[in-house]
Amino acid sequence: MALAAVLASPAAAQQPLVAAASATSCLLLPLDPAERAQRATLVVEAEVVAQRSFWDREHRHIFTANTLRVYKLLKGQWVAGQPLTVITEGGTVELERESITNTLALKVGQQGLLFLQPAAFRGVAEPNAFTPYGSLQGFIRYDVAAATATEPFRQYPLLDESFYRQQLAFTGQALRLLEANSALTTAVAQRLRPTTAQRVTAPVITTLAPLTVTAGTGTVLTINGTGFGATTGSVDFRNADDGGSSFTRAPNSEIVSWSDTRIQVRVPSFTDQGKPAGTGNIRVNTADNQSTSSALSITVLYAISNVQESNSLALFPTEHFDQNRRGGYSFQPDPGFAQNAAAMQAFSRALASWRCQTAINWEMGSTRTSRGIASDDVNALEFDQGSELPAQVLGRTTSYFLGCRDANGQIRFWVKEIDMLYDDGTAWQFGPAVPTSLQIDFESVAVHELGHGHQLSHIIAPAAAGRPAAVMHYAIGRGQVNRTLDFDRDIQGGYTVLQRSFAPDNCGAAPMIPAPLTGTLSAQTAGPRVLLTWSVREECNVRNYVVERSTDNQQNWTRAGQVSPTGAGSYTFTDNNPGAELVYYRVLVQLSNGLILTVAPITVRTVPGPEFALYPNPRRGSEAYVALNAAGTDNLIIRLYDAVGRYYGGAAYTVPQAGFNPQILISLPQLRAGWYLIRWEAGSQKGTVPFIQVE
Repeated sequence: MALAAVLASPAAAQQPLVAAASATSCLLLPLDPAERAQRATLVVEAEVVAQRSFWDREHRHIFTANTLRVYKLLKGQWVAGQPLTVITEGGTVELERESITNTLALKVGQQGLLFLQPAAFRGVAEPNAFTPYGSLQGFIRYDVAAATATEPFRQYPLLDESFYRQQLAFTGQALRLLEANSALTTAVAQRLRPTTAQRVTAPVITTLAPLTVTAGTGTVLTINGTGFGATTGSVDFRNADDGGSSFTRAPNSEIVSWSDTRIQVRVPSFTDQGKPAGTGNIRVNTADNQSTSSALSITVLYAISNVQESNSLALFPTEHFDQNRRGGYSFQPDPGFAQNAAAMQAFSRALASWRCQTAINWEMGSTRTSRGIASDDVNALEFDQGSELPAQVLGRTTSYFLGCRDANGQIRFWVKEIDMLYDDGTAWQFGPAVPTSLQIDFESVAVHELGHGHQLSHIIAPAAAGRPAAVMHYAIGRGQVNRTLDFDRDIQGGYTVLQRSFAPDNCGAAPMIPAPLTGTLSAQTAGPRVLLTWSVREECNVRNYVVERSTDNQQNWTRAGQVSPTGAGSYTFTDNNPGAELVYYRVLVQLSNGLILTVAPITVRTVPGPEFALYPNPRRGSEAYVALNAAGTDNLIIRLYDAVGRYYGGAAYTVPQAGFNPQILISLPQLRAGWYLIRWEAGSQKGTVPFIQVE
């Protein structure tokens, strides 16, 4: 019987849903399928064929316009062959990205069933565009090769006629075929074909190594077996965002090597579907469309967020920086959140958990006078008003990223801002008491969402054998408490991110400073001695501060001494024997849990020298550098004049540290040979320096 004829009656028998076990999935509650179909004005089966990300009119948010090819119409009206535009929140514009948890992000090549309503986003002018109702739950994602489908709380084991009957029972409209979906038709036919008719020389996976991995860190998984073929196929991992109910495909860029008997692939935290690889078995798909799944499973301890650059599609890890000039980031509640004392206390406890265990430099900032989630360099903390959140979404975290190229031409992405929005109508338990069976524990949720802000993705790590679930486990249910960070999974994952964040990147962003420090080291010289000073706040979980020095341009470090924490607001250390004219110093923050965090080094000149020096001088060519003995970190302002006083322009440069800065690269225009003068100032310091340009 033809598919269209079979599906003409919405009252036909339905294929039962396979429901996920968890009551929530990362701040999602199940969206009733009947309500979803009723609220949607257009329900289609479609494939994403193109994407374009853009800023809204006020430059508050990035959106993505997805162009879809429509195969089937289940509700509403659509013309065959007409492209469909679907707007989703978030995306990447050049080297800027906005990423939102619990929010749908489509990828080119994805197919699925979309439940759509007219798009009405502030500042977005895309005529005749739609957006999924419920965002993430407005899309049933197809695994075309396997002829299956998943959504956050349901799985569909076969995309056969009964699947469509069930959906039509909700939409109340007969199905219309607008265009043949040949790939899906072929996959369904293969699933329904008798086993004896299928190819018997399928690939086989024999071993996986290592069995314990991390995602998004460059860890390489080796898959041994037979029948993989000489041509590169694809590798699928379990999807951590849905607890492993579906597979998600590693990007081609992450396949290191492929042969008939061995595959090497980097374990991704950002797959072709934008999902993190999770604990479970592996699926290999050969170039001639044969698939096999491993009997063995891998365990993914943690997953580090990656950003995909829009041109090359290469994946890059993210890092934090010193946004507030006190070491890191300040979360600023709006008046509504600040007035909820219990919520403020619960969030502060959650923040302290991460700060004390990984030394990420977060603090509670002052209350804002306004509200609104936007790219505005304010780390907002709010409860929603009205329908700001999609249906059945209890909260979400928005991370804004900014990229640049470092001195080696490599792209670096850092976290420009973090915003958090929670549902004001949810039955929260703000603690410290435990939630009832009908409540959701706010502190557990806040610790989890701060983990996303820390740049950790989901893992599959439920409670087992007396061990609590990891905080970054993909789900938490009503009545459950999960406030304690797991060392091997949550804390080590956060530590991995911070090891990059504390190192200077020569890319325009000041490195984050490990808590409890509030700024960079400062240094004073007194004869041959060097006096180091650093300030701290809210000291917790610190075992020691270790001071190290380097006299060979940071090639080797030696221990100069240590300072024990006393709860004071600042500490000093005197080095009586620096051992060189130019010395680098750094402080290592040793935590009680064994982690060691490194403060970015400073440079100290132990013998007197000029405040400001330009070199080379005389200058040949275009390069010029400044050595500055700075009193603080105010910007260095440089203005250029010629011998008769004509002004050639000026510029401001970041001063990396208080103290001696041996090499600040400055940009000067193309100059004719002659005598020139630089007027400079840095805070209260100022002066003039002549130089000679040699052609």
